[in-house]
Amino acid sequence: MTHSAYPAPPRPTIDDLDPESATTDRLIAMVHSHRTGEDYPTPEQLLVNLPVVLRALCDHPLSGEATALDAAYRLASIIDAVEGCQEPPDPSQRMH
Repeated sequence: MTHSAYPAPPRPTIDDLDPESATTDRLIAMVHSHRTGEDYPTPEQLLVNLPVVLRALCDHPLSGEATALDAAYRLASIIDAVEGCQEPPDPSQRMH
């Protein structure tokens, strides 16, 4: 067997965030950490899938089951995917 002597630490989720101190940058960082080891979609893939993803994002809060933090996390996931498929911007030119 190839069991590790130390299990991986639990991955933080939005349930671990304090809604009062949550920020877009913290959510994007969390999404980014959840994507560790995964390839980001290409710009072409993003563009093709964007209408489907945005419709799902709209439907989720309308379902009545989403919290504001949950919807924000999903939006942060889209932001991270867009930023992940681009060249990193010059830090002096990054806009928020």
